[in-house]
Amino acid sequence: MRNALRRCTRRHILISEPIRLEKQLLLCCIRPFLDSEEVKRLAVLLKQDIDWEYLVRIALAQQVLPQLYRTLQSTPPNAVPRGILDQLRYQLQKNTEWNLFVSHIFINLLQLFERNGIPTIPFKGPTLAASVYGNLGLRQFADLDILVRESDYPNAQQLLSAMGFSRVKQFEWESTFVGGKYAIAVDLHKRMTSQEFSCPLDFEYLLKRLKSVVIDGIKVGTLSPEVTLLMLAVQITKDAGTPYLQLIKICDIDQLFRAHLDFDLRGTLSQANELGCERMVLFSLCLAHHLLGTPLPQEILDEAHAQPVIHQLVEFTRRRLFDGPDWGANDRRSIDLFRWHVRERVRDKLHPYYIRYVHATFVPCSLDGQLLSLPERFAFLHYIIRPIRLTCKYGLLFLRGRIERNVP
Repeated sequence: MRNALRRCTRRHILISEPIRLEKQLLLCCIRPFLDSEEVKRLAVLLKQDIDWEYLVRIALAQQVLPQLYRTLQSTPPNAVPRGILDQLRYQLQKNTEWNLFVSHIFINLLQLFERNGIPTIPFKGPTLAASVYGNLGLRQFADLDILVRESDYPNAQQLLSAMGFSRVKQFEWESTFVGGKYAIAVDLHKRMTSQEFSCPLDFEYLLKRLKSVVIDGIKVGTLSPEVTLLMLAVQITKDAGTPYLQLIKICDIDQLFRAHLDFDLRGTLSQANELGCERMVLFSLCLAHHLLGTPLPQEILDEAHAQPVIHQLVEFTRRRLFDGPDWGANDRRSIDLFRWHVRERVRDKLHPYYIRYVHATFVPCSLDGQLLSLPERFAFLHYIIRPIRLTCKYGLLFLRGRIERNVP
């Protein structure tokens, strides 16, 4: 097992490969500030044979189009094709109009929940754009994220359905509803993450740490800057190495620091240590520092350098963010390894494997129903029969292997 982890670490985490020109250009452009060396590098990149349409596509996919336009529109004349700048300007205008429209719907939903006695904690989306970027048009967002108490979750789902939203996805920690003429998506959460990726941020903890932000002229409760960092670190860590991690989430951390110059980083790390997510925070900070030049205190960098695994986690994420292979079995193993190393407490490391083991052992699958069809009132017996079936199956395989090895 130890050798397998070592091979997997070497293969999936330490390899660093050059990334495509357009992705290098995108990374350069989304940095909030460019020093003299970075300005020179940008000039060199702009002289290369850039596939501009591809650049726009990946900026949209990574939800960083506003950041890309901010940099490209300030470049010298003729450095960027006029048609591309016009396209980016048009996309930015449409994004601003969409965000303003969706934010109005968002406020209506929050007020609806409040009238029905359901406390909510909105995160990401409009609240993050308003509190961190200071402008709803400067951040792309595709859906609206709302966290409610687990006990309020069924009623909240019913309210969304009554408002004309249809549930299109159902997970054990959240459900996605889509509704209205413009197919607005709402992610209704009863937890921040799945049970497999345990999250220390529950509803009651977050509810005590809210602040106000004004959206569409209405005060809305949202996470404080320090808790926002914890939330972003959890989201980035959860998505790292998967197709769900987007550059905008890393930009959020960078912008958070630039918007709150009095940020209590030491106090936040102390709180993260108590919650068991300090390494997640250090990893996310170092990722933002590595990709975007996010300014971090030297003591924080020293603390991260004292844990060499953080550098490996950052490099793994950087590579997968731009050059990851298609999803497959090896990806599942490398993600498991990543999540093992990014947690500092043993119980958090073991938690996802325990849940997956119990689920695989005791929860019946379609094969169980095919092998032994039972009336619905006796279906519960599959939970008893399945572990017995698996014990017999793998026990026989084990005995057969022992017998074959002993045959002369």
